Amino acid sequence: GYAVPRILHQADLLERFYTDLAGNIGLGRALSLLALAPVPGNPFGRISRRRIPPEILPLSRGFAPATLRLALASRFRDPESVYRSQLRFDDAWSMAMVRSGFGNATHLYSMFCEGGRLIAEAKNRGICTVSDVYIPPSVNRLVAAERRQHPGWEENAPDYDGIRRLHLPDDDYPRNIDLCLCPSPAVRDDLVGHWGVAPDRTALVPYGMDPRWLDIEPLPEPGQILFVGTADLRKGIHYLAMASEILRQRGFRGQFRVAGNVSDTVVNHPACRHLTFLGRIPRDRVHEEFRRADVFVLPSLAEGSAEVTYEALAAGLPQIVTRAAGSVARDGIDGLVVPERDPEAIADAVERIVGDRSLRDSLAAASRERARDFTWECYGERLLAALASME
Repeated sequence: GYAVPRILHQADLLERFYTDLAGNIGLGRALSLLALAPVPGNPFGRISRRRIPPEILPLSRGFAPATLRLALASRFRDPESVYRSQLRFDDAWSMAMVRSGFGNATHLYSMFCEGGRLIAEAKNRGICTVSDVYIPPSVNRLVAAERRQHPGWEENAPDYDGIRRLHLPDDDYPRNIDLCLCPSPAVRDDLVGHWGVAPDRTALVPYGMDPRWLDIEPLPEPGQILFVGTADLRKGIHYLAMASEILRQRGFRGQFRVAGNVSDTVVNHPACRHLTFLGRIPRDRVHEEFRRADVFVLPSLAEGSAEVTYEALAAGLPQIVTRAAGSVARDGIDGLVVPERDPEAIADAVERIVGDRSLRDSLAAASRERARDFTWECYGERLLAALASME
């Protein structure tokens, strides 16, 4: 929802906002009209729904041509070719932004691995660079290792890190960033431990959620376990499947509900026979799953700080998460934090919470109270405080 440019604008700190494509600016405005065409799987619907807030529209500029070329390539090419196209897109987009200039900006704010030549040009002009590192930079290495260890769950992916090094041999990201915004300690540890970023060039800035989640009236069904997110190895779907098998052998008769995109390979994997796959549920309906759930589980191996964990907090759901999930839930207070890659620990935690209703209610109450400190308004305060620390 364009949260960051909104926050910066409200603080009178937004000089310019550059984006790729939106339904109410430039060419995107014309393309959004095609969303009404009766075409199966109309690709323009998403563009139509992306609308820059009116208050920042005068400061905004979209760069549609390069975006459209990338979208076309992504529909008809293999993953490696698509990634190479993404790198070329970022190069073309960043050069277009360089040509558009910086105005009177003193700082450049970019998202993880975006900006390219724009970052380099900002450094040349003495402009401070800030990047939201929303996922550990080592994610590709971690997922590749997981695929090797658990064949048959996903197709092997290209060596994205290797391709990036070939395409950008002089790429110094993230070491060329003056301040790396880290949504969780896991991201900061990866930056410092594996990417040579000095600790004093990082700031811990957890995310937030829409405060309307706090209005949900929980109606938990005992034993209903909820997972929300893409059901893949990165998010630990295989470890949830293993935990469900352990629990079934122990006599557990609850339901494991998985809401999110999922491949046929995962759905049909024998280890997933105890999981109920719901597919992707629209944002305006997924709250019903949170409302009826008894426990939320996300055994992720690599996240920045998954938004669904904030939503689970606000919905009054105890959560079972790994440290890598980036949740702000506190072990033993709002939920239980389990080790990565440990289905036995997940099973034990589910049994403990579902079986002890007093504990479950205590965790649920603490979760909702904790969530009040992690609305998007609170995120804005933390973000502005981190930016002020650079002055």
